[in-house]
Amino acid sequence: MFPWCVFFVQILLVLDGQSMIKKLISSQLRINMASSIVTRSVNVIVLAVAYPIYLHYLGYETYGLWLALGAVLGMAQISNLGMAHAVTKLVAEEQGKGNRQAVQQYVTTAISILCVTGGITFAIILVFKSQIISAFRFTGETSRLAAWLLPYIGVLSIYVLMVQVLTATLAGLGRMDLSNYIETGGRIVLVLAAVPLLYSGQGLKSLLFATAFSHLVKHLVSLFLIRRIVPFRLIKLSNISKRCFKKLLHIGMGLFGGSIIRMVGIPFNKFMLARYAGMNSLPVFDIAYRGSFQIHGVINAAFRALMPEVSRITSEISTAAINRIRSLMRRAQQLILFCGVPLYTALLFFTTPLLKIWLGKSFVDTIPLTFRIILIASFINLLLVPAYHFLIGIGKIKPVFMFPCIMWLSDIALLLIFSLCFHKLSLIVAAGCLVVSCTASSSYLIWNYRSTMDKYAEATLSIDTLGTVKTAVLNR
Repeated sequence: MFPWCVFFVQILLVLDGQSMIKKLISSQLRINMASSIVTRSVNVIVLAVAYPIYLHYLGYETYGLWLALGAVLGMAQISNLGMAHAVTKLVAEEQGKGNRQAVQQYVTTAISILCVTGGITFAIILVFKSQIISAFRFTGETSRLAAWLLPYIGVLSIYVLMVQVLTATLAGLGRMDLSNYIETGGRIVLVLAAVPLLYSGQGLKSLLFATAFSHLVKHLVSLFLIRRIVPFRLIKLSNISKRCFKKLLHIGMGLFGGSIIRMVGIPFNKFMLARYAGMNSLPVFDIAYRGSFQIHGVINAAFRALMPEVSRITSEISTAAINRIRSLMRRAQQLILFCGVPLYTALLFFTTPLLKIWLGKSFVDTIPLTFRIILIASFINLLLVPAYHFLIGIGKIKPVFMFPCIMWLSDIALLLIFSLCFHKLSLIVAAGCLVVSCTASSSYLIWNYRSTMDKYAEATLSIDTLGTVKTAVLNR
């Protein structure tokens, strides 16, 4: 963990020179950013520890059933409506104004909205339970176990939404570091709670109980810390506000648009693999995808400082600002190439021995090639990180929204075309579709970044020319 942290803190310092160092030292931002890097690194370690344990006690097929039902939980997250992001933004605004009453109103109103949307999602799961089970082609004992688990998964999905609002509130109150630690602590608690239950032979019940317990811990800790920062009454009907309702939906839906497509993408991949390649393929795909994009996520966490810095620089259009942005983006891209290429090359080369060490007896021959292909997809996706944060920083939301749409809709289209034409689907094909879709979406976002930079340069030239003419006229 510590080499990761040191490596990416150095990236942050090189990226932005003295101005970024000053900004980091002088505010809570330094702690928040450092916590993102540390917790991302710990999450990778927890994931690496958890997989061999789950596979050892459950096997590929039983754990594949849990992942398939987990895909239903992922789809249920659509009912979130972007509330977590909206709460973070709006709570931060009201906390800055010192309006504690509004903070409570936004949190209570958001939870009320999620109670309604979550309840609707739960009802849909119950009504279409048989169709969901048949869609995954569960049979025999697997079908009976899925039928028993699915309602509990539905209830858990609603509770997860509530807990997300509380951790988002902490982030909005300026303590993203605490929010990050709670999320990572929840993952650790999940594994620690699951191990004795798995050892006692509880099977998939172990993961269900451990997941519920970990979110309960996150709930209680988040609520305790929020009340330490702000006097907070959660259960108070007078806190439900029509004004807050409108603002939450307006901001949440705007931020959440692209996330809807993103949340559909991976569950759809798992659904197609379960249908055409069998339940045994799901853990392989999940290990490859989550492992590859966890590495991507750790690196991406280090570059999040680009977004606020871009916002600050572009607050005034000038030649100096454009030059500074170009210099910043160039350094960021160089660091990704100089640091990312050796890292990803080493991982590609040592994939098989590392996976054998990691998974032990649970290792299967189909994992290394799948992992390598998806690792390439995650690196292609990594190349757009500077452009992504730049576009958010200047408020260009449309290309940021279109990016996941292009990525996942093209991936879904490729999977459907292949399965309909050949009536089969393999792990290699699914991984290859991800590479193609990541290439298309990354190209689109980078093209938007370059065209936006050109427009800013033209606007700057016009302003500078106008300023020169104005100065000449005044001098006369």
